[in-house]
Amino acid sequence: MKESVRAKANSMKKINDLTLPGEIVIFGSTYMAGFPIYELVNKCTFENAVYNRSINGLTIEEALEIADDCVINIRPSKIFLSLGEEDEYGTDTIENYAALVSKILFGLPGCELYIIGLTGNVPHAEVFNKSLMDICDGKRVKYVSFITKNISETALYKIRFRQLSRFFRNSSMSLYDVFSAIE
Repeated sequence: MKESVRAKANSMKKINDLTLPGEIVIFGSTYMAGFPIYELVNKCTFENAVYNRSINGLTIEEALEIADDCVINIRPSKIFLSLGEEDEYGTDTIENYAALVSKILFGLPGCELYIIGLTGNVPHAEVFNKSLMDICDGKRVKYVSFITKNISETALYKIRFRQLSRFFRNSSMSLYDVFSAIE
């Protein structure tokens, strides 16, 4: 495991006692580590807290090693996984992803798990995302595909946050919420 990943995971572990159980965790790699989730969450009112446990350069194999400290010990009700951009595509990669999903579901039997597909800027995104969809059962493990548009990064962050935020709610979405999520 890279020392930078271990150090970041250890710092996250130290603040786990500040989190509330039953909330939302985002666990991902470089893209989600840089995603301005807190800035966007601050503009909205959600019933749940959102904890970003994403780490720059995190591989799926490393995520498997630190899942207890960064996700399971927090006891969230919803988890968003966004991994794979740091990995080369192969059967081991998908097997490790499936093992991570199994580990989380075993450790948190009542949670909902959302797998976020890779965006188009990763060479193996299309084939990788198809493999991720096979891991999903549509019930406890759901697949989320980000809309990719040819627009500024700030606008793209806002669109992707709107897509994610519909899952951050405990109640049903209004008709306005549904249409604002589609752009």
